[in-house]
Parts: sequence; structure tokens; C-alpha cells
Amino acid sequence: MNREQFKLTNAELEELGARTGRKRFAEQLLTMTPEAWRGIELKKMRWFAQDRIPAADVTLYTGNGGSGKTETVVDLLISAAAGLGDWLGCRVERGPVLFLSCEEPEDNIRDRVERICKHRGLDPYALSDMHIHYPDLEATSLVSVDRSGTVVKTAMFDSLIAFAEKHRPALIAIDSAAAVFDGDAISRRLVRTFLGMLRKLAIKTGAAIVMLDHPSVRGMSDGSGTAGSVDWRNSVRSMMFLSDPDKQDPDVRTLELKKANRGKIVEKIRLRWNGLTFSTEFAARLSPYRAAADREVDELFLRILDRLNAQNRPVRPSTGRGSAPAEMEKDPDANGVKSGAFRAAMDRLYAAGKIKTVETGPPSKRVKHIERMLP
Repeated sequence: MNREQFKLTNAELEELGARTGRKRFAEQLLTMTPEAWRGIELKKMRWFAQDRIPAADVTLYTGNGGSGKTETVVDLLISAAAGLGDWLGCRVERGPVLFLSCEEPEDNIRDRVERICKHRGLDPYALSDMHIHYPDLEATSLVSVDRSGTVVKTAMFDSLIAFAEKHRPALIAIDSAAAVFDGDAISRRLVRTFLGMLRKLAIKTGAAIVMLDHPSVRGMSDGSGTAGSVDWRNSVRSMMFLSDPDKQDPDVRTLELKKANRGKIVEKIRLRWNGLTFSTEFAARLSPYRAAADREVDELFLRILDRLNAQNRPVRPSTGRGSAPAEMEKDPDANGVKSGAFRAAMDRLYAAGKIKTVETGPPSKRVKHIERMLP
């Protein structure tokens, strides 16, 4: 049975209108049966980030301010633009990307890009497929709501559509929902309409759209990770949540997959700050870029060590006051490398026989410090 068999003639529509007392009758529904699928292969699910972020659809990425959402999404953008193929332990498509940064100023994003590229062993100034837009902070909305309650696209949404149709980005990252949605966040109708607009853009251009958001107090307490209407979660096909820093270890976060249609039901990835950015233990073992990043931190450790010793400011291998990792983190040349990364470098340098512990001072008060091993 095909769709044509369900259509009513004009005479039948007029008769139906007369019976119901309606002068105008809506066009009849066009339906299909599963028989139409016979012999047609089901399209395979296309993932931008395997089992986490679907292509041609919208993903919500939530977490408290300062948890690391922007840091990790910049890493995702770089992975796609540079064709690295991996992001925190999962496979990622390659292609041009767009970052709509409505909260972070340019200097902050540049700092993130340069640190992450250093970790990945990349030239940050050669990312020709990475596009970043910083809208005027007073005009960040993609939609507004008029007096009749209709959700209306803004000029910036029109510009976003034009860019996506021209460049066909693999990924569009938006930071954040609060900045681009100028409407009542608890209105189910408005939220669904807005997310429907984004999804229509994603389907039309093939782009994965990842939108950052901050959970409400309730969203944190009940574990949903959402804010406002439940339709922020219900209207997207995938949702990720980044935890606050671990209370026992502030360098640790957990990336949790809260929702993934046709993907994994539950996935939790343990992340650790490595001195430059966040990574996973699994990704650290597999990534060919990690070894290059480790070498750079090792060389930085040695440069700072040589200068401190030349200034008669020795540092110690133990913890506490005068500890080499702690003192080097505060050094002007550290460039954001944290004490944990310096401690890992110190362990590698000891194992490689490039540094040694030296004792000085009178027999009654010996003091230990680190020196470079002579070739």
C-alpha cells in the first residue's frame, strides 16, 4: 500500500468538512508502512566522535564553570582541524571546524590553543582549518523571542548558517547556551524550537554541533547535569557532562556520557591535568604526540634547573619547601606547566641518568639538591 492510497479527493474533503462543521480542513497525513523499507539497507550511524558525538546532530556538553569544558572542547576542535584522529580516547573525524566563543576572550583561547598544540606536538599557527569567531558580548544571541512568543533567528544565526553552508565544517562548537539563547530557559516550547533550529542546520550541513552549558544547582544535585527545562536534554541526541575537580585530587575530572542515542548507554572517562592540558591514561599510552610533549617538559626542567643552580638557588627532589617541581611551577619560564608535570619529568630524568642528587654542607647538617649529570 502506498501513500497515494491514503489521499482524499476534494469532494471527500468537502464532505468531511461539512460533517464536522469546519470550513477549512487540514491536509491529510501522509503515512508509510515498514514494507517500504524492504530491500533497503539501513544507513549506518555516522559519528563525529565515536560513540560520543553524532555527526549531523546536536550534542549538549555540560559542567560547572572552571571544570574544563572549554579546555576539552578546544582540544576537540584542534584534533579535528589537524586530523589527529583522537580525542580523549575516541576516534574523531577530520575537517574544518568553527568555534563560536561567546564567553572567553581571545587571549584565553589563544593560551589554550598554544598549550594543547604543545602537548600534541603541533604548530598552533598552522591550523588553517580552525576558525574562531568572537561576537560582540552584547550581541551573542542566535535567537530571540518576539512579542507573539515566536522564536526568531538573529543576524548572527544567519551568518552562522552562511558560514556552515559555504565551509561545511565537521564541527561547530558553541560556548555557551546561556549566551546564544535569548529566551526563557524553562519554557519547553521555546527550548525545543531553538534546538530544532540548530538540529536542522546540523542535518543540512552534516556538521556536529556541540553546545556548552552550565547545569543548575538541581541539575548538579540530581545528577542530570542540566539547567532549566528538561528539554535541553530531551531534545538533543547526545549529552556529555564534565565533573568538578576531584576533592582528593584536584587535577582529576570525570567525563561522563549522559545520553547517546544509538551509542553507548554509559561511559565514564577519567581525565587528568598533565601540566599542559587534560588527557587520559589510555590516550597518553597510545598518542604519538605525548612523547614529544614529555621531551619538551624534560628540556624545560633542565633549563630551569641549570639557571637556578647558576643563581645559587638549589632545589630538592623531596616534597615541601624548596621542592624542584613546586619551585619550577612558579618560575617565570614555566609557561603554565604545573608541578605534577615537572615531577613526572624529574622521575624520567632520574631514570635516564640525566640528573642526580648531590649532598652538601657540614656532616652535622647535610642538604640534598639536584644537579644535571655531566656527559
